[in-house]
Amino acid sequence: MVQTWSGATERAGAVSGRDRRAGLREQLEHDAATDGFGRRLTWNLFWLPLTSLAVLLASAVVFRPEYDKMLHEDWPVEWAQFAGCLFICVVALMSVRPALRGGRPLLAGLLLLSGLAWFFLAGEEISWAQRVFGFATPGGFEGNRQAEANLHNFDSGFDPEAVFRGLQVVIGLGMSALALYARLGRVRPDSSWRIAAPPLCTVPLFLTIVGYRFLGLFVPEGFGFYGRLQEWAEFCQYAGLTAALVCVYWAVQPQTEPVGGRARHALRPRARRDWRRLLPAAVVVLVITLVFALLTPFSGLIPGNAPGQGN
Repeated sequence: MVQTWSGATERAGAVSGRDRRAGLREQLEHDAATDGFGRRLTWNLFWLPLTSLAVLLASAVVFRPEYDKMLHEDWPVEWAQFAGCLFICVVALMSVRPALRGGRPLLAGLLLLSGLAWFFLAGEEISWAQRVFGFATPGGFEGNRQAEANLHNFDSGFDPEAVFRGLQVVIGLGMSALALYARLGRVRPDSSWRIAAPPLCTVPLFLTIVGYRFLGLFVPEGFGFYGRLQEWAEFCQYAGLTAALVCVYWAVQPQTEPVGGRARHALRPRARRDWRRLLPAAVVVLVITLVFALLTPFSGLIPGNAPGQGN
């Protein structure tokens, strides 16, 4: 009798565990569906940190020189970061006007500041296209470690990169907390908190940079292999922010419904999206990125050898 009861308890626990996992999967898919994300895209975003890391680690084992190149400046991962920053900038600025028209001036102001900030970050990623067009480093950049036209490599007592690393962690934790609060809590679908909250499937993307920075506290400073993974962690965060800004863009679009022969405009989530509306922005960003990437090898500049500032 004891064995029977014990076996029944174990089976009940296993069934309960499966039910919980199924419930979590359904909740994740339903949450993403409200933003127009299909099931495949939802799980691709959810597992992107692990799948992309697996690809990088496999390439490090089998093709170590190619692995180092992929994560080096002016190579695929950095150009993907630049494209992500630029696309986030464009989508944020595209969302300002509908947010204003929808009576959300605070959200519109945040979107405007966000767009400008991500434009600045995109420029910093590629040293303001210095290695694209091959121009000399302007005066006043003597403290730059790479003698390039950017601010994040300055070494003059104040470390901008330390501030940037801290902001990355704050963004990662803040967006994760906002997603859990607004998506799982009792928040109105049309509230600004809900509109600004990223989908639950992007939480792993935001926590990647947090985990990377935390583990970095225990990794020896000279361990270059781990340091190169910073590009991967940043790419994951940019992917999460891209998904989040796309959701904001759709959420602030006015939906017209006929009410008593008159049109009423309301901000409300819609499950069906016309993704073609974002296609021109994506194409422009892709073309700019490809052109810049193709021009870079012909500029004659590599990180650290820009003319000017003693070079």
